[in-house]
Amino acid sequence: MTQPKHIHQVDYIRAIACVGVTLFHLGGKSLPGLKYAWLWIYMFFLLSGFIICKAIPKNYIWRMAPTFIAKRVSRIEPPYILSIALVLLLNLIYTRLGYLQEIKPDWPNLLGHLAYLNNFNGNNYVNPVYWTLGIEFQFYLFVALAFPLVNSKWGAYFLLALSIVSYFVHLPWSTMLPMFPVFALGMLYFLYSSKQIKPLLALLISLPIIYISCFNSGWRETCTALFALLLLALPLKANGIIKFFSTISFSLYLTHDTIGSNLVVYMGQSLPKTLPFKALEFGTGIIVSIVFAWVFYLAVEAPFLKLSKRIVYS
Repeated sequence: MTQPKHIHQVDYIRAIACVGVTLFHLGGKSLPGLKYAWLWIYMFFLLSGFIICKAIPKNYIWRMAPTFIAKRVSRIEPPYILSIALVLLLNLIYTRLGYLQEIKPDWPNLLGHLAYLNNFNGNNYVNPVYWTLGIEFQFYLFVALAFPLVNSKWGAYFLLALSIVSYFVHLPWSTMLPMFPVFALGMLYFLYSSKQIKPLLALLISLPIIYISCFNSGWRETCTALFALLLLALPLKANGIIKFFSTISFSLYLTHDTIGSNLVVYMGQSLPKTLPFKALEFGTGIIVSIVFAWVFYLAVEAPFLKLSKRIVYS
């Protein structure tokens, strides 16, 4: 089997989205220019709609669903669980050093983390970025069951129909459903880029989906997702810096708040409240977050990424 051609546009989306979210958590409260940087997470949602479908074999049938889930779980779950352990370890260290009051672990809540049940029961995650992983996991379950329909000649109409359903149906236990139109735009671009639908049909189907997304998620969120769609359509070339941040994007996403945000808070409590020191706190937080994410990628994420690739469809 030949290796699929690398899609440089995906690197740009991952790099921009992960850096944007990192900047928000490290400085969004104190720097007005970063107030809306959290919106870049919607680029990840649209990208998932495209890239997950792109990675699935064309002959996918329902009996392949366990393999698909196994590949996603082996890719995502181990780094995610180890990042949870990192949060608990640092909380323990901060408690011993006297920076935090002792907090006893909420074991039922932590168990809910493992299967992303906190997205269903409304409990808080120990790291504020984890809620998006719960949405992504719900999307994986949807794709495992529905990809044969998405990949059919009726796929575009199926995506439109489900987007309409997402507007009228509100399920308190599903956090993915309101955001489905954003994922649908990514899946629609997959159908267009793989020449399963013509450009005119892609445009006609995308317009009502965009309209519904504005109602479900908001116009800012939808415009951010559309920026990712624009990047997918542009003839972007390889870039070393972009490739680096794309490579560590998941590790940076998992660890930046635990490492960088806590460092910024600690430095803010210890240093004078002046602009130069604020800049020092922010810059140090960013650099340390990036370096730690790179180490986390090499030590934790990369081995499980290789494991995921060894799981093959039969």
